[in-house]
Amino acid sequence: MGHTLKLKKKTRLQPDIAVLHDFVLDHYVTFKPQLSEFLSEAARVAARGGGNIVADQYLSRGGKAANLASALARLGARAHLIARTSRFGHQLAEMFLKPAGVDTSCIRTDGKLALTVSLEMSDARRPINIMLSDPGSNGNFSFSDVGTREMRVIKEAEGVALADWALNSKGTDLAEGVFKHVGREKLLMIDPGDVSRRQSEVRGLIDKVLRKGYGILSLNESEALCLAETLAGRRIGGNLDSPESHGVTAARILAYELGIRVDLHTRLFSASFKDDWSVASPTFRVKVRRVTGAGDSWNAGNIYAECIGLPDEKRLDFANALAAHYISNPRPEHPTRKMVEAFAHSRRNRRRDLGQLGLDFEPGFH
Repeated sequence: MGHTLKLKKKTRLQPDIAVLHDFVLDHYVTFKPQLSEFLSEAARVAARGGGNIVADQYLSRGGKAANLASALARLGARAHLIARTSRFGHQLAEMFLKPAGVDTSCIRTDGKLALTVSLEMSDARRPINIMLSDPGSNGNFSFSDVGTREMRVIKEAEGVALADWALNSKGTDLAEGVFKHVGREKLLMIDPGDVSRRQSEVRGLIDKVLRKGYGILSLNESEALCLAETLAGRRIGGNLDSPESHGVTAARILAYELGIRVDLHTRLFSASFKDDWSVASPTFRVKVRRVTGAGDSWNAGNIYAECIGLPDEKRLDFANALAAHYISNPRPEHPTRKMVEAFAHSRRNRRRDLGQLGLDFEPGFH
């Protein structure tokens, strides 16, 4: 790691990337007690008819697309957010995103502001977040909501990323329309989000979008498992398998059956799969200060590194370093490219050992 992430001066460091489709006002509520203690306290408050539970709270920009655009802009990319919200929501988007360098001119103001309350705490094994979401206009953003100006931005961009299909009832229509008009001549990435909440519609996403062979599918292990089981029509893995092991098996099935590259990000490692080829990179050991937005940060590092031409293992290294920096930062701020490089160099000896993870990587896994 370390110096291997230093980018050559001749490398083009400002790729033009269009990101769709959600902006959310996030309200974070952080509890120091573990989940079981919080539930007990909530039950006691409810038993006495209501009352206060003291917790740290703050407001921030949210939405997978908005977070992704913010992280990309901080790296130096020209990031354009295409979304729909209210006039107040647009003012919030400008306040949160313009300082990072995000182009907010493609955010429509004739919709409803989306809001999410994120409850963050830990259980016996790891940090968790429980999100209570009102999707606002993000919940029905269709391809018809992409106007002439937005389509011009999409066609001129070097890369296009679609996020949070799971919260958008018209997400399949949006992805199908955008990918059809853009074609295969540029980087395309889709991060569907928590597909389990729309299990009955996953088959449509697979048949109408993913089977077309467009670009890159970015997933965590639970999302990969849900998609793969829907695709295969059966359960995958055993009850005693780890989530990460399930993720590897599922990602391999998706890549082979759909003929696209699948990028898997977990708390222990990240990996890319395409046909019979695969590559992996271990994550960093850091003190986790937040869990919300980790995947969006990772996606930004992955897309940016892809656009500027980093080799695959260095691409995963860069994405891992960006995500680790974000989740360990006392403030919920995305790092710059130089900050990511410095972090990777300073933490190069604190990466997990892939050989000790107990995962069944197939022969030829690099």
